[in-house]
Amino acid sequence: MSVCSTDDEYCQNLINAFANILPNLIIKGDAEEPFYEAPTANTHAILYFRSNYPRSLLHEMSHYCLAGDRRRALDDFGYWYAPCGRTAEEQQRFEEVEARPQGLEKAMCEIVGLKFSPSLDDFSGRPASESFLQELELAYQEMRVNPPPTANKVLSGLRSYWETNGLANL
Repeated sequence: MSVCSTDDEYCQNLINAFANILPNLIIKGDAEEPFYEAPTANTHAILYFRSNYPRSLLHEMSHYCLAGDRRRALDDFGYWYAPCGRTAEEQQRFEEVEARPQGLEKAMCEIVGLKFSPSLDDFSGRPASESFLQELELAYQEMRVNPPPTANKVLSGLRSYWETNGLANL
């Protein structure tokens, strides 16, 4: 287990780690809903995560890492969001775009000692589709072996921060 004992402690360590890795990104917790505010000529980008949930922070960071420069210039990376209560078709589209970020999130969870479970962001009771779980696992393997540049920078920096500060799994 990691030596972080509370969500607040996890979040503070993650914020500290990400500040070292991505100094031009401001991270703020305690948001009612996650949101990415694109930078302007006079401000840095701000990544808001839900409440004080470390998994929310890691999930939003995953989106940041995979968004690319063009999408990072758009609020919420230019993505659509349909709230809970989606049709089966909307849920399928959600799963298609969520597998890769959740694969990266799973790799980050592994580094910091957090339990990962797939998120469907759906309270209908429908289980995750097999294709979603398979795509998530493929994305996780990609992130462990050959992540894209920003994801690689974040994974390496997070691993280094966790080890340097005595937070690595015992």
